[in-house]
Amino acid sequence: MNWTSAIRGLLGAVVAIAFATSGPALAAGIGSTGPTTDIASAAIPLVATCAPGARACPIRITFASGAYSGQAHSRLIGTRSQKWFVLHARAGQAMIVIVEGRGATRGVVYFPNGGSNGQPGGRVFDGLLPVTGDYRIRVTESPMGEAWASRVDVLVVIY
Repeated sequence: MNWTSAIRGLLGAVVAIAFATSGPALAAGIGSTGPTTDIASAAIPLVATCAPGARACPIRITFASGAYSGQAHSRLIGTRSQKWFVLHARAGQAMIVIVEGRGATRGVVYFPNGGSNGQPGGRVFDGLLPVTGDYRIRVTESPMGEAWASRVDVLVVIY
């Protein structure tokens, strides 16, 4: 069972309890004394999910205990497609980010302090990290190449 299914199941249980204790008048908003007592529609925004890889829901790159590298992957589908990844690193560490896909790619690393650095695919970043925090990586198909649709891999080495 994934998290989305678990949340939907929990919300379904909450709505069922609300109907059982308050009856159908609650769902219809009959006799409402406040702005809303409609438990079902109040819960709907909580069910909205964020697509993994979207800017608001970046794919987290994790490192096994003692490991120097971590990786993640997603799928790009056209030159307007973009995926976001995120990892936590400390100031003073050296980091290498490699982006590989079936076609031409581009990667940009966004620093926690607002800076950024990137270039066309392959080794998109190689340098010392200025601050501690979450580093976001935006991966796109390169507008200089032909459109393609396939898996894209992001490999990060930190030492």
